[in-house]
Amino acid sequence: MEPLLHFVIPFIAFMLLGVDLRKSFLLSLLALTPDLDALFLVHRSFTHSLVALLAASTPLLLLLYKYRRDAFKNGVMGILSIASHIALDLPAGYTPLLWPLYNYSIWIQTELSAHLGSTLTMVLDARILTEPIMFEVAESLDTSLFTSTGLIAALVVITPLFVKRIGWKIRHA
Repeated sequence: MEPLLHFVIPFIAFMLLGVDLRKSFLLSLLALTPDLDALFLVHRSFTHSLVALLAASTPLLLLLYKYRRDAFKNGVMGILSIASHIALDLPAGYTPLLWPLYNYSIWIQTELSAHLGSTLTMVLDARILTEPIMFEVAESLDTSLFTSTGLIAALVVITPLFVKRIGWKIRHA
């Protein structure tokens, strides 16, 4: 999935939960961190593992809980932001979700299609695919930072938040 949507989806979620704009922005930037592995020409590496995320973050969360309870909630929201990236990648391709406990990458594919004709036919296709994990360094990587579909989707869902933020009132008819 494209970085724009990895950022916008948690941003909107935090804003809808009442988190202020600045904190929502900063927390949503954390959702981009799993893709930092691409800078080392290895994509979907251990940075896309929920197990690795929890193993790395649990000591930090415990320290925050013990010594900085005011920051503990921010730590949890940061972990949820990063976890959103991992979850959003599951339907987009093979993701090492449970590494190192499970040495297979997982890809969740779902599709509901309809045939319209003399009769209506609906077909649900749901699969969980796996392949062995191989973290390999590539010679180069190409990626879309955003696509036209992702850009329009992001604008459609984020515009109402900014309309509300600038104080426009929409009266009920």
